[in-house]
Amino acid sequence: MKAPLASLFVFLFLVVHMPSQAQLDIPQKSPKATISFRVGNTDVTIDYCSPGVRGRGIWGKLVPYDKIWRAGANEATTVTISTDIIFGGSILLKGKYGFFLIPSKDGPWTAVFNKVWDQWGAYNYDKTYDALRLQVEAKPLTEVAEHLRYRITERDIENGLIVMEWERKQVLIPFTTDAMNQTLLNVETALKLAQEEDKWWMNIEAAEFLLDNFCDVNLGLVYANASIQLKPTVRNYWVKAQLLAWKNDLPGAIAAADKATELSIKATKDEKEYYASIKEQLESAKNKWEKGVN
Repeated sequence: MKAPLASLFVFLFLVVHMPSQAQLDIPQKSPKATISFRVGNTDVTIDYCSPGVRGRGIWGKLVPYDKIWRAGANEATTVTISTDIIFGGSILLKGKYGFFLIPSKDGPWTAVFNKVWDQWGAYNYDKTYDALRLQVEAKPLTEVAEHLRYRITERDIENGLIVMEWERKQVLIPFTTDAMNQTLLNVETALKLAQEEDKWWMNIEAAEFLLDNFCDVNLGLVYANASIQLKPTVRNYWVKAQLLAWKNDLPGAIAAADKATELSIKATKDEKEYYASIKEQLESAKNKWEKGVN
């Protein structure tokens, strides 16, 4: 009797410890999804599970009004931000948060960022760990969104928008970043650490950034002039011309544009190509400036 019993123990040991090669891959009713987008200097990432409508009544039925909701399915939806940002006038510190919504039948919804992000649904939600609550706009959708979805868009360099859509509802959550101050701080830090031969193009990058985003024109000229002093190029004179025109110094803008054209004659291959790409724009702008038109 001992031998069969020993064989049974060996068989059971092998069955229990034998690695399984079989895997069951079944599509989930609420598949996982991730969306990331950079607004200014801030990375915003949303991780969620996407339930389908599947013919069900959603708002006020599957998802009750006036109760905390996981803003997705399965695990709580999470929002991760790489810098401090502002929602509804209040600062949310950089980090990872559980994200919840409180739907309302009439009027604004409530968005909730909770410090406990690793939780299943909203079953263990504790409002004492809320980092931020704010009222947000909910609007009707013209077309049915069968699966819940999020998207993040950039309105401008400092302002973004989180949008949640499901069934015939759309929830809009605007936010603001400190991209301008953060960028200028990054520029100053980089310039302090840069090799001397790199400072000319770093200065003109900063000047062009301020020009493109309609920011501090005087600071833009400081960077443009610093770049010119280090290495006069077609690019830094053209950027300076546009900054001066923005300041309504049209004679100065014309002189800087002429200098850019002059430098293009003996420029490097890359500079010649750059001049060719901006020549039409430069000549058109100069013609307007000569007529006193900005």
